[in-house]
Amino acid sequence: MMPAIAFRRLAVDDLQQVFLWLLQPHVVRGYAPTPSSFMEVVAKYGPRTQDDNVVKAYVFSVDGREAGYIQAYDLAHFPDYAAQIGSGAGVACMDLFIGDEKLIGWGLGSRVLRQFVDEVVFAAEGIAACVASPTEGNLASIRAFEKAGFTRWKIVKPPECESECVMRRERDQPPVRVP
Repeated sequence: MMPAIAFRRLAVDDLQQVFLWLLQPHVVRGYAPTPSSFMEVVAKYGPRTQDDNVVKAYVFSVDGREAGYIQAYDLAHFPDYAAQIGSGAGVACMDLFIGDEKLIGWGLGSRVLRQFVDEVVFAAEGIAACVASPTEGNLASIRAFEKAGFTRWKIVKPPECESECVMRRERDQPPVRVP
């Protein structure tokens, strides 16, 4: 039986859990550098708990147990990055991490990605495509996006960052199921 995956908007009460997840070595390797303090996490993620924030942040759960963080935003709100990747209008970008290392390696990431894009990202009016930009060498993440119906679109080199493999999925394109 497949586990039930659910999404709920990030709340202020979730910030401590997000902080603890961001300290995990597997999250640091694939998502973001270790935060210097809890207050850094509050400053960055706290505004994302507000309905009017352009970054729509969620906690996802598996069978009722909180398992990770996922977010999406319309790239129109980030024109420098949109221009850097050449995304055009009507494109959302997403990011996620699985907080509990025990849940990695079971195909959960691709299921979460597919369901989130179908239920949340493409539910937003005017969004025709969704992109994500794992680090070029993060093969596990790239593979999870491929299994969720994304294709490798292009490689970009942001200033002072590692090269990213921009993955893209079109709204009208049925997701390709990669074994």
